[in-house]
Amino acid sequence: MTVSRRDFMRGAVAVAAAGAMEGCATAGELGKLDPYSIGVISDIHTGLPWSKQQYRTGREYPWQPDMTKSLVQEILSLKNPPANVIGLGDISLAFGETGDYEVAAEALKPLTDAGIKLTLAMGNHDIRAEFLKFFPGYDKTTKVPGRFVSVVETPNADFILLDSLKEPTTRGSYPACTGFELGNDQVKWLEKTLPALEKPTFVCSHHMGDALKIGKLCAKSPKVVGYLHGHHHHWMTNYLFNGYSDKAREIRMMGFPSFGLDHDVGWGLIRTEPERAVLHCRTRDHYFPAKRTAAERPASWDAFVRDWDGRRITFEFA
Repeated sequence: MTVSRRDFMRGAVAVAAAGAMEGCATAGELGKLDPYSIGVISDIHTGLPWSKQQYRTGREYPWQPDMTKSLVQEILSLKNPPANVIGLGDISLAFGETGDYEVAAEALKPLTDAGIKLTLAMGNHDIRAEFLKFFPGYDKTTKVPGRFVSVVETPNADFILLDSLKEPTTRGSYPACTGFELGNDQVKWLEKTLPALEKPTFVCSHHMGDALKIGKLCAKSPKVVGYLHGHHHHWMTNYLFNGYSDKAREIRMMGFPSFGLDHDVGWGLIRTEPERAVLHCRTRDHYFPAKRTAAERPASWDAFVRDWDGRRITFEFA
């Protein structure tokens, strides 16, 4: 991409510095992790350069590893960084190569080095066996055998990370890695788990809840307070509901940007309280990997950044 990555990086550093001054709602000792805040990242898509790929992606993304590292540093620069960071899938650049996860693990390592608990979900560009080589243990802690299903507990709300990956039968083909599914065992686990929840809970997956055909199940479960997803590489807000009867419920569904690849670029910080959670949208750029010079940058890209950066999205627990 010929839009200047250096200009982007300078902007990212400046915004990170501003973020460091903002602090957290639960401000305490400088540098102490905030158990009431959760960082949300999605669609990292980081990996090997084109020349080293076994399955060629067809396009170079040379800015991606540094972009991810700069956003990681932004999270760490907060006065009180979140005690948990969750990822909504698509860690691999494209085809789930072993080297992709090596690059991703290196980029994300400063989070865990700082004591932050990192929990990742699978996306349609991932391969479970390759992922485990650099992010071990998910096959042992999963709630559903054969899938990587995690529950992240925090004082005010919990987060269920589902596994919607349908692994492709053909490696190296974009059409082959566009499928998604939860599978019967995961759906049965949800049908048993969600109605019995005792604590406000977010259901999270790489794909949208209605696409996975669990929208009504989530909406009718009293303690499910929101649905978080990635996949589309841009901020989006919508709702899941289970009909129009007097007993019907509606919950907010929120889509997250890419963590550095393209379209909306940024991450989210969810700050929880006893009765609600507030998502702080952190938009660091918007770009499409077309061959444009910095002078040809469309004004719409800057408008997208202005429209989303600093936006607040509220999830009420009542």
